[in-house]
Amino acid sequence: MTLTVLAAGSLRKALPAMAEAAGLALDVRFGPAGLLRNSIEDGLRPDLFLSASMSHVRAVARLADYGEAAPFLENLVCLFGRRELLAEGDALRAMLDPDGRLGMSTPGADPGGDYALTVFDRAERVRPGSRAMLRDRARSVVGGGLPPATAPTGSPVIELFRAGKVDLFLGYRTTALDALARYPGLAIVDLPPELAVRPVYGAVARNTEEARAALAGLGSAQALAAAGECGFTAPRKNGR
Repeated sequence: MTLTVLAAGSLRKALPAMAEAAGLALDVRFGPAGLLRNSIEDGLRPDLFLSASMSHVRAVARLADYGEAAPFLENLVCLFGRRELLAEGDALRAMLDPDGRLGMSTPGADPGGDYALTVFDRAERVRPGSRAMLRDRARSVVGGGLPPATAPTGSPVIELFRAGKVDLFLGYRTTALDALARYPGLAIVDLPPELAVRPVYGAVARNTEEARAALAGLGSAQALAAAGECGFTAPRKNGR
């Protein structure tokens, strides 16, 4: 039986590997999790909803058709981009450097954009005045709309680097690892503890035996190992 899934775009690489490891047949639509949530609230009823934000799955869990929201995976936010702009290893300095075009996801529509704004808020405590500068410099270049069902399976961020539209991107570490493997000349700088953000992904299943079993399969040791190969980690017991 094939189950329908709406899933965060940052799961494009990991979810097929997880499904294969768990022996599941999934029909997946990837996109910005905030917009996918809106689709469900407007009447779409996938068997599973996998979001990069727990708040979205908690909202869907309030619908009568769905069970409880649960932590699914964890990620990290990092800065990645042209190697020469990251040579000093200082993420905040690189983001403030006027020589680098800084990209991010779209806040509200895509949790990745919300996490970027959280980084900017934390930067303000480290270097007063930097929040306004970062908000002014950063451009929301992905996650503003639902991609067509026939969209390419790769991350759109990689295409932005190939097209020369961004020099730096503040986003998920899993996306960064995929970008480095596919596009030469990039580097990753992890955020220091005072700026660090650790997104907790959430999952919710419809109130059917098949959907609940599929979600359990995605939480199996085999599926989590497949996710780990893509850079994700299993949710901590105190996941938000």
